[in-house]
Amino acid sequence: MVKEWRGIDILINNTGMNIRSKAFEVTDQEWNTIMDTNLRFAFMMSQETGKIMKDQGRGGRIISITSVGGHVALRTGVLYAATKAALIQMTKVLALEWGQYNINVNAIGPWYFKTPLTEMLLADKEYVNDILAVTPLKRVGELPELVGPVVFLSSSAGDYVHGQTLFVDGGMTIQGF
Repeated sequence: MVKEWRGIDILINNTGMNIRSKAFEVTDQEWNTIMDTNLRFAFMMSQETGKIMKDQGRGGRIISITSVGGHVALRTGVLYAATKAALIQMTKVLALEWGQYNINVNAIGPWYFKTPLTEMLLADKEYVNDILAVTPLKRVGELPELVGPVVFLSSSAGDYVHGQTLFVDGGMTIQGF
């Protein structure tokens, strides 16, 4: 594919899943499944794509979709939180290592958005009320609201943003709790 398209300019790591087991109940299979899906695959894609971007000599962009759950302790489950926190740190380290090759590495950390992953949760009015209670904008995000941050980080407008996680969270992470 690289030869056909003459290189890779942008990688968006957007795989993710959640297993909501409590820490005492996590099984080896759950651990391996979520670590592979949320973290290992993002690293391996970044590593392979980063090599191509380095070799092509013009750099590129790598954007990982992480979560507010990687920054703030939530009831999303320990496995999900651990993988999303690791993605945030991975973003920083890759940015540090690969900036010299003009590979711009950042992440986007959404809060609650209407997606297939959150559909069941958002059907629970009490759960939604808990979300809105800690969200200054008092609403759940809509998927089109993630387009702007992705376009920004993918474009020359985001050239000097490097190693950062942009939280798209309706203001959730600005609070001290």
